[in-house]
Amino acid sequence: MSVGILGGTFDPPHQAHCEISIRALNQYNLDKVIFIPSKNPWQKSATTSYVDRYNMTSILVQDFKNFEVSNVEQNNKNETYTVDTLKKLAIPKNELFFILGADVAVEIKTWNRYKELEQLTNFLIAPRDHINQNTLLNVFPFEYKLIKGEELNISSSKIRIKYEDGSDVNSLIPTDVLDYIREKKIY
Repeated sequence: MSVGILGGTFDPPHQAHCEISIRALNQYNLDKVIFIPSKNPWQKSATTSYVDRYNMTSILVQDFKNFEVSNVEQNNKNETYTVDTLKKLAIPKNELFFILGADVAVEIKTWNRYKELEQLTNFLIAPRDHINQNTLLNVFPFEYKLIKGEELNISSSKIRIKYEDGSDVNSLIPTDVLDYIREKKIY
């Protein structure tokens, strides 16, 4: 079984998370993609509770039969590191594909124990922030495959700003997720 992993803060989760996962499923014949909200992200500050981010991500993927959400990090009291999460999942490397945007991929050498990742997973990188193939080849330390398709310029931080400004975000977040945000007064 081939499994894609999409980790992140998901604060909030949005359409681009689904689109990139669909592309990865189709282009690399994955059986499923597991979304993993990080409990205590060490490079970002998540002000929204883990429970709310987990619930929003569950709502985001509820209509996709090949998507699921993992709570593998729910009991994590320390900072969240990808290497530890992948070890907890214990999926063999030949079946595991870690999905990340090019904007994150170029920073991977700043990750905790990043060299260990090569032993745990394969990498699928989605286009982001106009980062070209040459840049990736020069800075990404592992073999990878590109997720083909147009660049999606959607980010959770931009969505939060738009939402707080009262701008329309209906095309960026599914209605059910927006309803949850409004009901819980998250942003």
